[in-house]
Amino acid sequence: MSTTAPLSAPTPDPDLTHALAPCLPGGRLAGPLLAFASIPSTQTVCRGLAAAGAPEGTVVLADHQSRGRGRRGRSWVAPPGRALLVSCLLRPPIEPGRWPELSLMAGCAVAEAVEETTRLETRLKWPNDVLVGGRKVAGVLAEGALGAEPYLILGVGVNVSQRPEEWPAELARRAVSLAALGAPVSREVLLASLLGRLAVRYDDLLARGFDPVRAAWRGRAVLGQRVEHPDGNGVAVDLDPSGALVLRREDGRTATIVVADALDPVTRNGA
Repeated sequence: MSTTAPLSAPTPDPDLTHALAPCLPGGRLAGPLLAFASIPSTQTVCRGLAAAGAPEGTVVLADHQSRGRGRRGRSWVAPPGRALLVSCLLRPPIEPGRWPELSLMAGCAVAEAVEETTRLETRLKWPNDVLVGGRKVAGVLAEGALGAEPYLILGVGVNVSQRPEEWPAELARRAVSLAALGAPVSREVLLASLLGRLAVRYDDLLARGFDPVRAAWRGRAVLGQRVEHPDGNGVAVDLDPSGALVLRREDGRTATIVVADALDPVTRNGA
């Protein structure tokens, strides 16, 4: 495939693309890599490329997003040049019912990359918020489509160098950047670690199933917090073998939130 975006898409920045392409680890994440100075959302551009037939392993990055998205329609806010904003296109050779495992896998990969490049200790809050000291440093957004050529896009945002005064008031106490934690790291170094960890985790999940991901996730899990859910509230106590979050309700009984809730609604190509 050509490393240019479809005619209706923004034009990649050639210098930024050239600088970041060496971060690709190969294998299932062999690229192409397309980097943009400013786009509405890496997820949106990656979706367009996926619908146009881009191969598994296509990676889209942005120095800035004007309409970055988080889970359930939330916004992802970051000044230009302050965050690592990346989306990876996967075409998983497993049944779509297992795709939510990949969202949890990506959370583990992000946590591992942050630890590898900064030596900070990370925790994971269900389904895939990466925390340091109780504050969010990264998150994952998984979106997929079924059809003749199904695909899943894993969007990752990492707070790299935002200054405390740059956060909106509603995020100031809940989010933090790696630099503000005293662990500055270049986006190139972090990207190379992230893609490398993601490639290893993806291969391992396809070869050995979900158990290694579950073990890695539980090892960093933030449990004991109250979770509100349309099917009932409770306190998070574990991740079961299917990837569902186990809740203990007020009456002492346990219930689960199916891990599919960690994956934004799957649509059908062309719908």
